[in-house]
Amino acid sequence: MLELQQVSKTIGDKQIVHDVSFSLDKGKSIGLIGPNGAGKSTLVKLISALEKPSSGCIHFFGEDVQKWSVKKLAQHIAVLSQDGLAPYPITVYDAVLMGRYPHLGFFQREGKKDHELVEDVLETTGLSEFRDQMLDTLSGGERQRVAIAKAMVQHPQLLILDEPTTFLDIGHQRQILNLVQSWQKREGLTVLMVLHDLNLAAQFCDELVLMNQGEIVNIGTSEQIIARETLQSVYQTDPEIIRHPKSNIPQILL
Repeated sequence: MLELQQVSKTIGDKQIVHDVSFSLDKGKSIGLIGPNGAGKSTLVKLISALEKPSSGCIHFFGEDVQKWSVKKLAQHIAVLSQDGLAPYPITVYDAVLMGRYPHLGFFQREGKKDHELVEDVLETTGLSEFRDQMLDTLSGGERQRVAIAKAMVQHPQLLILDEPTTFLDIGHQRQILNLVQSWQKREGLTVLMVLHDLNLAAQFCDELVLMNQGEIVNIGTSEQIIARETLQSVYQTDPEIIRHPKSNIPQILL
């Protein structure tokens, strides 16, 4: 579905991403992890065609993403940043409805099916009671949930999350990631998420891509990546690895 082939990005005389290659299969959830400055967010911008690679190529369904129009790309890829939706003075309903814009023609208004889809998504995400509330009156966690709803009505095949839980408390972190996971399993959605919290990455991702200094260090399951020696070399710290009491996946204590 998505394939990166020796992708590099240089800004000035600094190489931000260097020869990155990996593929993402349909229906999988991949966690992009690594320390600050590893090149994760830059890679997300390259995948979503917000920036152009200095070398290498990124193929989405066999076609270079740089050849896709902005509107066509938005019909297939939804991107959610750590900031979520800006607190504009519009209603939650209208903010979610904006997710249908990539699927409308020039001067075309939203139809009955678009509004029905918004209603269904508001119900699914537990936002029906907020439908008429102004976006700028919501908390950060609530706005992030609205951003997920907007992405859901966009009907993408690939959802890219760039540190979606950074500013959220643990309750909202769990809520957002559970919402994404349920959506993924229900519709076969493909997810690429950048996460700083390695414990969340291990719990919610099928596979992890570990980056450091613009390069891929390792790709594998949480069992393969969440290992003391690997984390020591990348994060320059000595973690204690324990087992989650329910799922038995590796978790980190400092």
